[in-house]
Amino acid sequence: MRPIEEVPCNLCGSNESRIRFQAMNGWPAQGPGLYAATTDKFGAYGTIRECLRCGLVYTSPRLKAGTLLEEYQETEDKDYFLESESRSMNAYLSLAVIRRYAQGGRLLEVGCSTGFFLNAARLSYEVTGVEPSLWARRCAQEKLKLPVAAATLEQAGFPKDRFDVVAAIDVIEHVPDPLELMREIARVTRPGGIVYLVTPDIGSLSAKILRGRWWGLRPAHITYFSRHTLAALLEKSGFELLLASSYGRIFTWRYWLSRLSNYPRALYRSVEAVIRLLGIQDKFLYLDTRDSLQVVARRRP
Repeated sequence: MRPIEEVPCNLCGSNESRIRFQAMNGWPAQGPGLYAATTDKFGAYGTIRECLRCGLVYTSPRLKAGTLLEEYQETEDKDYFLESESRSMNAYLSLAVIRRYAQGGRLLEVGCSTGFFLNAARLSYEVTGVEPSLWARRCAQEKLKLPVAAATLEQAGFPKDRFDVVAAIDVIEHVPDPLELMREIARVTRPGGIVYLVTPDIGSLSAKILRGRWWGLRPAHITYFSRHTLAALLEKSGFELLLASSYGRIFTWRYWLSRLSNYPRALYRSVEAVIRLLGIQDKFLYLDTRDSLQVVARRRP
């Protein structure tokens, strides 16, 4: 039996909550690839609660923090490279937003995976990454010759006010203590420096419509932010919100089709037939489903 713990709201500390979605059969889920970015294993999530005081949505009970870190350290995700071109293009989409606020300087990526974003960013910035997955860290270091300092930000022990930009893309929903992470990001970000975050948006229309079948509800996601709760987290950790907008991505039609595999089979088959008929499986498609959120915030003096 893996260790499980009850947790209060990470944002306000309250223990008062209501159940938003009940745990699915088979939770706590485990198995190879469960914590990989490309997993298509939806459902199998724990009991998801909504704080009655501040509205934060989170999983409780959940695996203990040390066990979660061990899972990520052991994760390998070789399918991640199947969309290498797409991931590089998405990196430039994020960088286009970041450059509006910081054109150069030292940039840190928290949860840098195999290094696609850092590889793109080093054309304009002095880059560093941290990444818990040993496999991903080695890919970034050996294939792309990127400086990946440690498994976690806390382990890296960077000096105060070290970075001009800190990015955490599809990361904050995975960590056991988002507030602690953001306070450490604030410590290593210089006054006036910026943080760039991307995360699923639990307050989006599709999340409200799809409810328990929304793609964002995954075993690896343990905190779910809306624009309101993410803004509150940034404020509490010492940042001033500058931008909050939906985040679109570029992937091949083949990839987007794979994301429909857990929805009604008739829908999947219909879209698959059209894609095959047009021969566009490997063509790229930019799609903004309006249920991922990107924010930019400035560290207050």
